[in-house]
Amino acid sequence: MTAARGRFITLEGGEGTGKSTQARILASALEARGLSVRVTREPGGSPFAEKVREVLLSGLAQPLGPQGEAALFAAARADHVRETIAPALDAGAWVICDRFTDSTRV
Repeated sequence: MTAARGRFITLEGGEGTGKSTQARILASALEARGLSVRVTREPGGSPFAEKVREVLLSGLAQPLGPQGEAALFAAARADHVRETIAPALDAGAWVICDRFTDSTRV
């Protein structure tokens, strides 16, 4: 018998709107029901993606323009999915992500 695949929940919203707070509250509620939960964020969520986050938030990527910044976001997301999200889901965890693809569609 294989373990059930986890669930993926994303929270979207502007800066300071409470996404991280809501992610923690939701994680606590799910854990209280005996579920395995992984809270993560974008950009970030894996060692490489956290480094990209530092570059993006520092302004160092600004000279690259919107296309260059989008490429950095895409590279960070690919690593985040491969290193953090997919393994957690495969292990049956519920993953709560502070931002995901909707943040790059606007």
